Amino acid sequence: MVNLFDRSSQQEFTWESKHIYFFLTLNNIGPVTVEKIIEVNPDIDQWDKDYVASQFPNYEKMMLLLPNEIPDLQNSHTEEVVNFKEKNFPSNLLSMKVNKPLMLWYKGNLNIGNSVAVVGSRNIIPETTEIVHYFTTVACNKNLNIISGLAKGVDEKAHITALENNSKTVAILPSSLDNILPTSNRNLANEIVEQGGLLLSEYPPGSPKKPENSNYLMRNRIQAGISDAVFVAQSAVDGGTMTTAKHAIDNEKKIITYKSKSDIHEYSGNRVLTSNLDLENTKLIKLSKSQKEIIAKKKNIISDYMFETTNQIENIISKI
Repeated sequence: MVNLFDRSSQQEFTWESKHIYFFLTLNNIGPVTVEKIIEVNPDIDQWDKDYVASQFPNYEKMMLLLPNEIPDLQNSHTEEVVNFKEKNFPSNLLSMKVNKPLMLWYKGNLNIGNSVAVVGSRNIIPETTEIVHYFTTVACNKNLNIISGLAKGVDEKAHITALENNSKTVAILPSSLDNILPTSNRNLANEIVEQGGLLLSEYPPGSPKKPENSNYLMRNRIQAGISDAVFVAQSAVDGGTMTTAKHAIDNEKKIITYKSKSDIHEYSGNRVLTSNLDLENTKLIKLSKSQKEIIAKKKNIISDYMFETTNQIENIISKI
């Protein structure tokens, strides 16, 4: 039955990436709000500020935030950009339960296919180097594409191993495509694209050269959201990788974790993911709110795989 008070059911979709970008740059309007604005007013050529504001519980506030008219916008970005309403937008991102990206700048092949994210510390230790190499090699042999963040350490090792196995790999960036970071991995980024892989960024060309710290955390949610599973190779309990694990849990993704026999701090995050810890009986360092949520929500993980030796990896990967 058609809702006679719902104009969106009678309008065609006419938004373009430039319109989505314009709304995302407005003060105090985030992606979730923009997505709802698009839903209730799909025809940008029939922009109706009062009607859109009326679809939100905070009508007066929205009337102050929304533009009276849509300005004449130019397509000023030379890099490729894709938005969430286009057919070639990565499908896994559409099903993200929290804060999915609405548009991405990209370079390379957007056909990602089945994939696993390989994530972990920048300060990779020799034990982890061996594990990442073996895990990534097996994953590539199983026709899984490798997702990571182009950072030094675990990310770098995962990308390089994928390239060595002639496999596709995807780098999610915390910076814009005209400012590949770290600079030491710019050649690696070029190799990824040349070998049929992909670079993805939420940030348009010309963004600040030094990304905000939050960019790295936002990048982590995309790594988890775009993948079919997440492999945590090495993480301290206070490491940024733990936010990727939390996003994987929030999005009900499979989590694979290396369980080292070593009790060193570099694997303290791994121990959170592989141990039956509770909030009252943990002897690890003081946990943040995010880390407490990880422990509390572990029971909701679709599949929580862990391994101690390399001969267990092939069996685990076959279940992705």
